[in-house]
Amino acid sequence: MPEATNNRFERLNDALRNLDDQIQELRQRFDDQRKGLEDRLRAGRDRVTAELRKSALYKRAETVRKDIEEQLAQGGTRFCDAFGIASKSELQKLSRKLNTLSKKLNELAHEEQLAGERESESAAEHEVAAHV
Repeated sequence: MPEATNNRFERLNDALRNLDDQIQELRQRFDDQRKGLEDRLRAGRDRVTAELRKSALYKRAETVRKDIEEQLAQGGTRFCDAFGIASKSELQKLSRKLNTLSKKLNELAHEEQLAGERESESAAEHEVAAHV
């Protein structure tokens, strides 16, 4: 009797292992099919996109978009000019000039500091020489 019970457990374990193997195989097939489908969808999307970009409607829409962007930029410039608001490029130019001036001021301040130190050293040397 114990041998029959062991035999049943072995068959059950074999069946479970077989079931696990089948599940793994199904997962692998599912993943392979999913990847294949994703690749086909990407290729189809790319093909449709390329065809769409060749169409006259798409080209016309691109032209209209560029025209609208240009008109908006011009309108923004006119608005800023009307109210005396500096443009981004003007602000960038001013920023560069301020940075240049700031560097020059820092250099002058540093040179002035060095000159002051030299004067104080020179004065100290004269004072020492006068006492000798």
